[in-house]
Amino acid sequence: MLEAKSLRKAVVPPSLFRDPSPGNIQSTRLALHVNDGGSSCSVYIASGSRVYKIEISMEDSVITKGKESLIIPVNAEVIHSSVVDRCPHRSEIQSVVLTEGGDNCLIMGTVDCYGHLIVSQLDAVGSDINRLSYSVLPQDCGIGEGSWAGICFSPAHWSTVAVARSFCKSIDVYDQDIHIKSLQTCSWVAPLYLGDQGSKTTSLNI
Repeated sequence: MLEAKSLRKAVVPPSLFRDPSPGNIQSTRLALHVNDGGSSCSVYIASGSRVYKIEISMEDSVITKGKESLIIPVNAEVIHSSVVDRCPHRSEIQSVVLTEGGDNCLIMGTVDCYGHLIVSQLDAVGSDINRLSYSVLPQDCGIGEGSWAGICFSPAHWSTVAVARSFCKSIDVYDQDIHIKSLQTCSWVAPLYLGDQGSKTTSLNI
């Protein structure tokens, strides 16, 4: 059973971005990575057409509980904040995800409201580096209106990516920048997940 070790609350520096995107029912515009040693974590926030990173201190993490054992968030120090320059979208980003890649790096994927996918490699602490980065436009680029879009990596092979678009009721699967398959759904798509079933089998959960 999972158990919370700490609950931190941090304020995004106003100087980082002044006009954040409106809230969304799907909490897919935020991704978190705990840095080595657990003394800090990096939080990636998508707002507008850009991704921002804030590093939060995790030192002296304790659990504080209130009435009925509800966990009370503890104020955390923002160590550093910056703009991630590896995802030059032109439309509002709907989802950002992280996964671990080889060679001691992180893989960050972002998708905007039209299904434009960008995948970039970051170093182990999330800094911008000159590594692999590729961009894929949707199959029906320029058709229809923007909507919520989601993205997920395969846990077995990070090069396999699924992109879902709500209004289009569609899911596209890619191997890096190569389109593999398109799937149509009966209703608007909610967050999705690629699961490893073993024996070289991957399941798509919607």
